[in-house]
Amino acid sequence: MSIVASLPTPAETAKRQTYLEKMREAYAYQYSYNNTFATIIKLPDAEKPDCAYQFGTFKNLSGLIPSLPRILATQLKQWFKRPITSYEDYLFFGRSSFPDTRFIDNFQSDEYFGLQRVIGINHVVLQGASATNPLPDNLALTRIKQVFPQITAGDIFENALANRRLYYANYAMLQGLVDNPGEYAGRKQYVTAPIVLLYRQATGALHPIAIQLNQIPSENNPVFTPLDKLAWVAAKLYAQVADVNYQELVTHATRIHYLVESFILATHRELYKTHPVFLLLKPHLTYTLSVNNHHLFLKDKKGVPGDFGAQLAGNYDAMVELMANAFKTYDFSEHALPVDIAKREVDTPDLFYPYAAEGRKIWDIIQAFVLDYLNLYYPNAKILAEDSEIQTWARVMSDDDGMRIKGFPAHFDTVEALAQAVGQIIFTTTAHHSSVHYPQYLFSGFTPAMPFAAYAPAPTSLHCDLINQEYLLEALPLRQPSMIQAFIFYLTNFRIGRIGQYKLEAKAQTLVTHYQQELATLSAQLTTEDTRRTYPYIYLNPAYIPNSVMV
Repeated sequence: MSIVASLPTPAETAKRQTYLEKMREAYAYQYSYNNTFATIIKLPDAEKPDCAYQFGTFKNLSGLIPSLPRILATQLKQWFKRPITSYEDYLFFGRSSFPDTRFIDNFQSDEYFGLQRVIGINHVVLQGASATNPLPDNLALTRIKQVFPQITAGDIFENALANRRLYYANYAMLQGLVDNPGEYAGRKQYVTAPIVLLYRQATGALHPIAIQLNQIPSENNPVFTPLDKLAWVAAKLYAQVADVNYQELVTHATRIHYLVESFILATHRELYKTHPVFLLLKPHLTYTLSVNNHHLFLKDKKGVPGDFGAQLAGNYDAMVELMANAFKTYDFSEHALPVDIAKREVDTPDLFYPYAAEGRKIWDIIQAFVLDYLNLYYPNAKILAEDSEIQTWARVMSDDDGMRIKGFPAHFDTVEALAQAVGQIIFTTTAHHSSVHYPQYLFSGFTPAMPFAAYAPAPTSLHCDLINQEYLLEALPLRQPSMIQAFIFYLTNFRIGRIGQYKLEAKAQTLVTHYQQELATLSAQLTTEDTRRTYPYIYLNPAYIPNSVMV
């Protein structure tokens, strides 16, 4: 049954404030991760997983039943400490558990490495190189320029740069993990802070052409290229380790999960249960607190870090500091999709990058719907200005004594500005999270393709005679951490609900119906588009996007 929305009025002030005081008690928070961002103190009963969620989890796990003999065999090998002798040993759940086995069969290839920069788990680090967005100063270019024609089928470096065919990913934020390595089961963990250079081919696909594994150029930090054979394969492995650490700690955990936790806390604490913005956001804020409340990163009462915290490459303090820094440097206004892709200079039709093209379509549909919805309740700016709850909500989102979200509007003067912010929250909890979370099992469930940590030092020389397949295997995690990594990504590879599902009052439901039709039309278009692609991309198809950060 739908609830009739209402804005605050003088007659209801006492009732609404009494309710909100109770919600502030229920959603009390503390500042975690070096006293940086807000996290809930105690999970309210209303936020605990319901039957639908538990059923979804069970249904997903049942998919592993055919793999039970293989899982048992793996466990026996673990108990008897049998060595890992091939990459096949890392297929814990069998090939059939992966949606596209081409990424397993070719995980060391340049083609698949390039694809992951645009359709993988951490596509948001990709940037286009240009005069206005230059390559990092600390990327050593001498060798790159020398071999450029050989690795680009005859192109010249200066021409490629001038014509915007060069792209890069810079993992400088990981330097703290590099300087403070972790340890797992007595084995030292390794990660690098690389700069990855890619070349846009005529097809729009990206091809990796150079990797500098650490930030400061030196004799022991050479630039690897595809000419370096197994040393190049090793460099790509360490770049993958960096990518998954950045994705899990910065892109995914901090700038989605814990950012959304801040949205949830402010919304429940400052907006009455019939406020139109609360009713609109409520479906997008379900399950997230329960997920975040799991033992993932921080130490428990016994001082034991969570599964992610233990397995990722840096030590505990470095991990916490990185996440704190990731939140401090996040700016809400700069992460609006149109602003983000323009700033990163990836908003060009010449580049195959579905997040930019398809993401923009979803963004526009969401923004149009939210503006139409809010216009029902705010026919003029005066009503918005007089809405004490929404203005307090804005202040709490942005203030240092609130959620501390830099770049979030501290006050709303226009309905358009409110719609922009609310629409961005919805986009973050739906399409953006889907694009980051759901590729995880495909690209990271097979540990050799993207391990949480390396267990051998990164190469410091171009001489491939120092690097062989034994070296590459030795650098990988052992069975237990690898199986945990694969299981985490398999366990969380399910969906509940779908973007666009609401139970709103009649006057708003008409807009919802139109919104759902727009999403369905886009879904059909993207499904057709995927039939023409070599590698389908479903993560921004509305048919596959959940309504919230539910895993």
